[in-house]
Amino acid sequence: MVKYILLFFTTLALSCLIINNTSQAQQLLDFKSIHIVNNGSYSGYISSDETAESCKAFIVNKSEIIEFFKNSRAATSREYAHDLTASNCYASGSFITSTGVEGTWKIDRARRGLINFNNGAHSKYYYCSECKNTLFYESCDMECIHGQ
Repeated sequence: MVKYILLFFTTLALSCLIINNTSQAQQLLDFKSIHIVNNGSYSGYISSDETAESCKAFIVNKSEIIEFFKNSRAATSREYAHDLTASNCYASGSFITSTGVEGTWKIDRARRGLINFNNGAHSKYYYCSECKNTLFYESCDMECIHGQ
């Protein structure tokens, strides 16, 4: 009987945690304002055939930024830094959410995204295999990277 009670409360606690995390993720993507600071920019940090000139075509607008984060899946810091293909071409800027949280965002041409919060919260990493905008390179999610 005690096992069933513990199982019930554990399930209840996990359900509340999942609902809370989903709510936080939805609030995160509820941008009140977005400012674009860099657009069509070149980092030079990635070994690739990309040039500063080729990156000038990677120009995103506010609605495309919102769509990117809306359609993205969460990625781990390992995926973002080591597993996913990266691009020198990027756009970045700042944001304020509807709840007043401020931070910075970055999207690269290889479909990776990053959100940093000014309040010291952990960075959030994203990958958007669902983004259909022709500005992005061809989609290649984890299955593609690992040869599956």
